[in-house]
Amino acid sequence: MSKLNTNFAGMNGFIWWVGKVVGTGDPLQLGRVRVKILGWHTTDPNDKSAGIADTDCPWAHPVHPVTTGSLSGSKLKEGDWVVGFFADGESGQFPLVFGYLPGIAVDKY
Repeated sequence: MSKLNTNFAGMNGFIWWVGKVVGTGDPLQLGRVRVKILGWHTTDPNDKSAGIADTDCPWAHPVHPVTTGSLSGSKLKEGDWVVGFFADGESGQFPLVFGYLPGIAVDKY
């Protein structure tokens, strides 16, 4: 009998994260946003040696209520802080944005 794959959300717990929206021009027009996630990506967008650049951050899918009825996109903008989790668990390659954290924009990450 083979072991169940538990490396996805719901089987091995959620890997929650907080991140900053660093891009909104989703090339697939699915309403995704690029997110730089604290603790997973560099805090310096110009220092590639310490992590990844803003343009290399993953596209995250915002979780919309079923009442929206379409892929109208999100109202998130660059600089917004968001909270989410990885749908693929510890692999950390499929981020989902679950909510927005209101606050005051600052220059430093």
